[in-house]
Amino acid sequence: MNNIYFLTSLPRAGNTLLGSIVNQSQYVKLTANTILTDVIYQLQLIKDIQIYKNFPDEKSLNNIIKNVFNNYYQNWKVDNIIDRGPWGTPFNLECLKSIIKKPKFIILYRPVLECLASFIKIEKPINIETRCHQLMSDEGIIGKYLWSIKNIIKEKENHVIINYKNFIKNPNKEIKTIFDFLKISFTNFNLNNLKQFSANNVSYDDSIFKVQLHRIRTDKIKLNKYNIEDYLPSNIIKQYSNLDI
Repeated sequence: MNNIYFLTSLPRAGNTLLGSIVNQSQYVKLTANTILTDVIYQLQLIKDIQIYKNFPDEKSLNNIIKNVFNNYYQNWKVDNIIDRGPWGTPFNLECLKSIIKKPKFIILYRPVLECLASFIKIEKPINIETRCHQLMSDEGIIGKYLWSIKNIIKEKENHVIINYKNFIKNPNKEIKTIFDFLKISFTNFNLNNLKQFSANNVSYDDSIFKVQLHRIRTDKIKLNKYNIEDYLPSNIIKQYSNLDI
């Protein structure tokens, strides 16, 4: 049985780079964006359909939910798995804690406006304001993860926060902090000639998007410096400027 931990971080905050480094390990694997939050959600929805209400065998259905991690990861030959997803939103957290009583969360944190500007920088949408509002809604990819992070902190769940800039500056030091938190033995990772992210012999297929969202620089790790004002309108900056943890 795998030990399962959870990464819930804003997109464009170094998650793919973190995974590319961590997945060098034989003992720990960090996943791509998880589908398991949606799997559990869809299983819970079954409780609302007529055929279930006609014969509400909740214990049997809950057996499927409680074993979702073991079933999904049964072919991952590794002791420790870090599942990346918005596990801290109220519904996801409640479902998760019905399976794992005391989950551990890793938060790789980059300021909201930097993540938002990074999205706009790479996507180059025609209507920047509309796209920003989509990203920042509760169901948008940034908004949902921010909601997840804030709820984990609010509920005093067991977590560690890794600062994005500190991670870029000294990846091994910050990954050691993560491993110490998870009580996993740590040795320095090779930070030269990195490989693109993969897990369980599967890689991202970003051809389904218009841009390469999960491409990392493999020759070196450095902070890309740019002004958020070059990508975000002033009213967007004002609206979303006070959301950071």
